[in-house]
Amino acid sequence: MRIYLDHNAGAPLRPEVRAAIARFSEADEANPAAVHRGGQRARRALEEARARVARLIGAAPREIVFTSGGTESNNLALRGVAETQTKRRRIVSSAIEHSSILAPLEYLAGRGFETIRIVPDRDGRIAPAAVAAALDADTALVTMGLANAEVGTIQDVAAMAEPIARAGALFHIDAAQAAGRIPIRVDDLRCDLLTISGHKLGAPAGIGALYVRAAVALAPAMLGGPQEAGMRGGTPNLLGAVALGVAAEAAAAHLDGESVRVAALAARLLERLGAAIPDLRLNGPGLDSESSAPQKIANTLNLTFPGVLGESMLIALDLEGVEVSMGSACAAGAVEPSHVLLAMGLGRDEARSSLRLSLGWSTTADEIERAAETIARVWRRVRAAEPTTTRTTTVAPAKRAAVSEAAR
Repeated sequence: MRIYLDHNAGAPLRPEVRAAIARFSEADEANPAAVHRGGQRARRALEEARARVARLIGAAPREIVFTSGGTESNNLALRGVAETQTKRRRIVSSAIEHSSILAPLEYLAGRGFETIRIVPDRDGRIAPAAVAAALDADTALVTMGLANAEVGTIQDVAAMAEPIARAGALFHIDAAQAAGRIPIRVDDLRCDLLTISGHKLGAPAGIGALYVRAAVALAPAMLGGPQEAGMRGGTPNLLGAVALGVAAEAAAAHLDGESVRVAALAARLLERLGAAIPDLRLNGPGLDSESSAPQKIANTLNLTFPGVLGESMLIALDLEGVEVSMGSACAAGAVEPSHVLLAMGLGRDEARSSLRLSLGWSTTADEIERAAETIARVWRRVRAAEPTTTRTTTVAPAKRAAVSEAAR
């Protein structure tokens, strides 16, 4: 039986979502734009889903635009803002964003925009003061991930909001990894745009949403009909929207209990691995589950395994039924080391020796015990088999943090 530790790439479908999909499949719903009774039933289902998503982040339903997922939401936010600009030509972001932020930034840079990418500290934190210093009267947009997909670091985005507003810029938050894992209220964050990804919440892949604060103008993602407030023409993915609404409601209902449970499981896994693997290192902040202001999403462990290549470990673990990743799923096929870990100051060898283990709603205590035993056993086998030329991962004593301390 497999042990799935890749929830940051995509969570399994929640039971509530499976049930909703089954009911939907039997209902034979019509086009929500149709005026007959079937169309009106479909419209009500769509709007109910919109309200459920809105409640997850404390937004008004009319501020939710359904998309095909996090990547489209991020593109709609960045390109949608940029294409409304005639004067402001600067966009501020960070060096550790997801590829669905970095690629649009490259695109916009090629069209005359100045793009600023702020470098994080060793734990993947972006200093709010650095964001403020990068702002000027030419800044159109600041885009920042709330929780990093690879190391889990939570950014202090609320502290960034005031100087952004004073500069007259818009503020977009990529909350794909944070939504459903930590409490989110858009008014508290003071953002103008916020991205949600369905398959991170336990909905199917292919559905997402973008929060668009009322009065924020965006160029549409695609031209056509008036659907989604004119920002995304075309018949909506009604099944996906219904599933996302149910997933959002389930995530909100279980958030407090699941946060505590998953944090305890992650701490247990880290403790067991740290005891079995000398010089194992946690990348990013420690698991401060008791803090009133947590520094990371507790489900995420990015670990440097000494003396092995991450891809060798990943393949060997997969053969043993343990599914993990080397970082963002969108870059998992690449052999190049993680751009996030490199930006945080890790060497290329350290980055290539690192794996991401991400827990979620489906993770059980028994799976964690079995995973800890399997990962330690596989590491010993892979380390013994790796050529000595790959055993170059070193950690400077001043930078080494004991895993037992990191788990506190």
